[in-house]
Amino acid sequence: MPFFHQSRFVGRLIRCQTVFKYSRRYLNNSETAAALRPFYFAVHPDLFGRYPKERSVNEESLKTLHEYVGSLQTQQSYTQQPIELSFYIRDPNNNKGFKDVKIKLKSTDIRKTVSTILQACGLSLDYVNTVPVQKKTSQGVKWYTYYSDYPDWNTEVVKSKPIGQKTLRKWLEENYERVKEYRADSELTQKDINTLCTKIVKQIGVKSVRWENVWGTSHYIACLRTFSNLCDSQPQRMRNTLQDRTLVFGNETGVNLHGEIVLGSDDVTTEWINLLRSVHAYDPVIERLPRMEQELSRLLNGIRIERRQKREFVMAQNYELLLNKMLNSLRRCQHEARDKLGDQDWSHLVLVVECESGPLALSNCGQFLVPASIPGTIMLNFLVENRDRAATFLIDAKLHTFYMEQVLDQCNDYLNVSSIIKDDAITPTQMTECCQRLLDYRGVINPFLQDTQLKISSFYTVMKDGEVTIPWNWISDT
Repeated sequence: MPFFHQSRFVGRLIRCQTVFKYSRRYLNNSETAAALRPFYFAVHPDLFGRYPKERSVNEESLKTLHEYVGSLQTQQSYTQQPIELSFYIRDPNNNKGFKDVKIKLKSTDIRKTVSTILQACGLSLDYVNTVPVQKKTSQGVKWYTYYSDYPDWNTEVVKSKPIGQKTLRKWLEENYERVKEYRADSELTQKDINTLCTKIVKQIGVKSVRWENVWGTSHYIACLRTFSNLCDSQPQRMRNTLQDRTLVFGNETGVNLHGEIVLGSDDVTTEWINLLRSVHAYDPVIERLPRMEQELSRLLNGIRIERRQKREFVMAQNYELLLNKMLNSLRRCQHEARDKLGDQDWSHLVLVVECESGPLALSNCGQFLVPASIPGTIMLNFLVENRDRAATFLIDAKLHTFYMEQVLDQCNDYLNVSSIIKDDAITPTQMTECCQRLLDYRGVINPFLQDTQLKISSFYTVMKDGEVTIPWNWISDT
């Protein structure tokens, strides 16, 4: 008996293509990333900061290699032409010297390509050899009964799962109608939002309008309508104030560290007007921030100062105070800084001025997260002790981000989703693993994903706008 009652759907019997016992000769995105990890640590440009020639060669070769491997992973290898790449790696017989390694790639097989790269650099093939090499064997023709394009899942062999642990397919099946209903309801709402945003952009010349708030779309529409009325009442004044700026509706009102105008959704219109009257007073603050970051970088041997992307609600004046406090702390211990940092180049490492107070931390992306109130000597000790770990985490993050982007492209091509994103708490490695499994499982889940906005997190939920959230480590039926 299929999931959907026959009285609601018209059944039709079709023959699928020859089914194969599925086993792989290739390496998927996660496996390719793991196999090439030692290679990246041997050639990554970030490790050649004081050697501009070697850094430039490795950087260009790595870009070409990314394109080549990405093409193989997305099954566009038919048009691949043989290439020869040059990489500099450290000479094991000479601590201060480099070897120029030539790598010739001509195979359309990802496993052979990865093996060629590793062998050329004298790196181990142990991991590649642990991934089984098997051939596909035909099991003949399989028939499915389809109900409005949904397969009869009872023809599949389903292994029992522990009680309380729902499989992805089961959860999608149970929530399919609810997702459709929410998505249909949200279409009209989204149309109103798009209309209002387009009107505001054209009327006062802002770059874009964005919603960064915990509340739903009904609050967004209310904010847009209120703001649109303000624009209608004094369009020229609003244009003079906001032209070429980014407008964000968030949790509080102010100008954030990126220079974006933030209007709090819970604030009254008077507070919005008071901010808009003084917007230009924040321009000098925004201009000072890069110079302060450059000075902080100089005091720490060129370390890169970055602003976390998801920090819309850190206001510019508050960020300036944090930078100023950290600068003063470091200036009071310049002698200790010179002793501890020496003449080492730190330009390949990243520091984020995180908050006023809190613990020192090293993020899983390799960023030093430093509170502004930490004493300079304690901060210096932490940076020196974790320097190598930070470099490792940064390169790992770049490697896994590249493969995450590759597998996301494949998901957009082969899954029936309208979009797929990840929660901030999900790492690129987890996202890559999740998406790779979704691709392998697409024959089962695609009927439930038509035009779905899919978000990868650590739990299941359906939002009122029809967005579907699933855990990255979801359970399959088999």
